[in-house]
Amino acid sequence: MAIELYATAGSVEKDLRNHVVIVVDALRATSSMITAIQNGARSIIPVSEVEEAVEMARQLGNQRVLLCGEREAKPIPEFHLSNSPLEYSSDRVSSRVLVMTTTNGTRAILRARDAKALFLGAFLNAAAVAAAARENGENIAILCAGTNGKYSLDDILCSGAIISRLLDIDGNQYMDDLARTALTLYDSYREDLRASLTGSTHVERLRALGMEEDIRFCLQEDVMDAVPCYMDGVIRDYSA
Repeated sequence: MAIELYATAGSVEKDLRNHVVIVVDALRATSSMITAIQNGARSIIPVSEVEEAVEMARQLGNQRVLLCGEREAKPIPEFHLSNSPLEYSSDRVSSRVLVMTTTNGTRAILRARDAKALFLGAFLNAAAVAAAARENGENIAILCAGTNGKYSLDDILCSGAIISRLLDIDGNQYMDDLARTALTLYDSYREDLRASLTGSTHVERLRALGMEEDIRFCLQEDVMDAVPCYMDGVIRDYSA
């Protein structure tokens, strides 16, 4: 098995159709989507732009549809939910269709939409998403959403967590240099992930916006077994 890691969606220059892809936007898009699926959301439709989301919801014409997302980490006016995983409780999302757009995460998902299989990963479901990816192929690419086109430390550490779980399943793996770096970082800092992220650009921005509880929530490891899977424009639970 081979593991490749991409620090941002923009860094992918190859065709991913023969790869199983795990998209990671740990703080916060994939964490919110995993939480939504864990709590019974019927499906999630990722789109790039705010206007696309509004039009999609209008086309669906269903009172069970929720508009969700953020821009620059802030709620979008008139949307039902932001990008805080704490908002995606079962009483809010159970049996609902979510139309979602985020600054980085949904765009990374759409960049990888031609993959052989496409899953969403975070610290929350690291073991579960590693198992699902391994079931679906030998060549695994982890695609970090990054932050505004730049490397984001939280995504790299989360990728290291997922790689660690992949090695638990099958230790005989080729890893590219960035995957090895992510694993080394994760092994070095896994005992205190919050401390390791102190001072990082994205985390400090979220803290400045009063989102400390979101950070705490997203850094929990292996507390969910939901594995969101993207297929034909829609995200659903892999096990469904």
